[in-house]
Parts: sequence; C-alpha cells; structure tokens
Amino acid sequence: MGKKHENKKQWSEQDFERSNIEWIDIGVEGLDTFIPGLPQGDAILVRGEPGTGKTILCLQFMKKGIDLGETVVYVTTEETPKTIIRTATELWPEFQKLVDDKRFIIVNLSINASYASTYSLINKEEALAIVMRTLGDLPDVKRIVIDSLSALKRRLADESEFREVYMKLLLETKEKGATVLMSAEGIPMTPDITEYLVDHLIYLDYHKHDVLWTRVFILRKSRSVPLKPQILKLNIERNGLSVEEIPISLKPVWFQTKM
Repeated sequence: MGKKHENKKQWSEQDFERSNIEWIDIGVEGLDTFIPGLPQGDAILVRGEPGTGKTILCLQFMKKGIDLGETVVYVTTEETPKTIIRTATELWPEFQKLVDDKRFIIVNLSINASYASTYSLINKEEALAIVMRTLGDLPDVKRIVIDSLSALKRRLADESEFREVYMKLLLETKEKGATVLMSAEGIPMTPDITEYLVDHLIYLDYHKHDVLWTRVFILRKSRSVPLKPQILKLNIERNGLSVEEIPISLKPVWFQTKM
C-alpha cells in the first residue's frame, strides 16, 4: 500500500529472531524499517490533534489484522459506524464487504447507538456491558481498537468513572491476549493514567517549519522494543499513513521538545 520505502533496516533481524516475543505489524507502511513490530497482546495508545491521522492509523491496524486472517473488533465511541465505513472505503474499496462478511466487527458506542439514557449518556455498567458482550462472543479476537478514549470519557454520565472503565477494558483485553490500540485527543503537557498504563505510546503531530508544514510520527514510549524513541516523518496519502526518515533539512530544534 502506498509508495515503497527503500531505507535500510535499522535493526538486526538476527537479534529479533532470537527473541521470544511475537511481533505484530500495526499496518503503517515503512515502520518495519525502524522497528520489528510491537509485541502481540500489548496495549498501544495513539494521541494527536484533530487531522493528524489517528482514525486512519486505527483502521490500518485493523486492516492488517484482517489481511492476516485475524478476528478484529472496532469500538467506536465518537464517529458513527457509517462514517467509519465511509472513511475505510476511501482507503480500501472492498471494505464494505469485509463488514458484511463480519470480518470487521464494529461495536457502536457513538452518539447514535441505543442507550438507556435518551441523551446518549452512558454509565460505566452499560458501557462495559456493550463491549464485553461482543468480546464474549468472539473468544479468538486478536486485535481491538477503542476510538476514542476522549469521546468515551465525555459520553459517561459521570466522568469520574472513566478510570474504572479504562482499567477494566485494559484488563479484559489483556486477559484475552488481544493487542489493543486506543486513541485519544491531544498531546498533554503532563502524562495521565492512559499514558502510564499502556505498553506503547505514539504521538501524531504536525509543525510548521519556515513555510512548510510537516507531520511527525513519534514513538514516545515502547516497552520491549529497544530502538526508542523514534521520530519519523508521517505521510498521509490516498492509501493511508506511511513513515520515513525525517530529512536533515527538516530536523529543527522543536522535534526534541516531544521527547
């Protein structure tokens, strides 16, 4: 998908072949040049401002799993299933068939789902019950997306219950052995519980340097992956997200502020 990346791998295949970790590809083209993947069964959080590619990353993560024959579940708390399918179909024209064939399973926690509350607010029991019911019906699920944690927190009738909901979701997905990718809005000045408890933290950001806007993919935290942190140039194109080395001319001091 997308253009080819000819960069030489910055990690030793022999070293990682000797590892007992099962590495998975999260679906971002070019990332395997810099890391062998992320460990199966870990929790990943991707953060960024609007328009930085969070939902596209979530969809590419799912599509990679489908291509490998895995069972995948997409929990949407913000965009409606119709919007998710429309976005994915722009990337992969055959996507609607994947939904129809139940190879891409959507759990709807967006505003247009059916809730006990007429105001589309949910309590922690209802939110967890909707997700757990789907996961219970799919014992072999391998990849789970929760997009997004920020919207989920706003949807809770009592936002103070978010910590309990978040930790329960994290516990349940880990017990299943599934790799979970969660999204959240913005890059906070001070890390919060969502960042501390995940195994891997990705920032998607963009900055203006002179007259040029550059998007960046930052692997801010990654347990068990020795090549860290990584700051890469992020491309958003017709076929989705890809990463590559940042040209020397685009390495101003501000890249260091995110490390």
